[in-house]
Amino acid sequence: MLNDILKKYFNGEEIIPNFNIKASMKKIEVNEEKCIACNRCVEVCPVNAIEPNTPFPVEIDEKKCIYCGKCVEVCPVNAINIFKASAKIEDGELKIEKNIKKYKELIYNRKKCCLCLVCLKTCPFGAIFEDKSTLKFDMKKCTLCGHCGEVCPLDAIEFS
Repeated sequence: MLNDILKKYFNGEEIIPNFNIKASMKKIEVNEEKCIACNRCVEVCPVNAIEPNTPFPVEIDEKKCIYCGKCVEVCPVNAINIFKASAKIEDGELKIEKNIKKYKELIYNRKKCCLCLVCLKTCPFGAIFEDKSTLKFDMKKCTLCGHCGEVCPLDAIEFS
């Protein structure tokens, strides 16, 4: 589709974009038939994105949710699922990956970091702190949810 649009605006020339743009979409869902309204997810949510709604299934505010997966881990009936998808343009084609695996490693690039502290201020687990003009990460508190990397304006925090 992108190639067709580019052809239209470049008089039929074959243009292969060389973008390195990656976009992610996340969705969290509660299976109403499985949910037993135990509210364990409400108790563990670090950003208060889950509203108890007893005796009906809980409701999740996706604007607040950071998709850390804590609610999924504590749900005794597996009623909560997080779906992740990533899209990128590679060799002029749109590639979509579904259900990205949970991150295993945090990579911090001090040279890219401007110390704006957005990550520190928004980390719901208190896993980031400033020490001698650099950031430090407490990996005992960090859940590798990826939130700090998403809010970093200079991509100084990445996950693999």
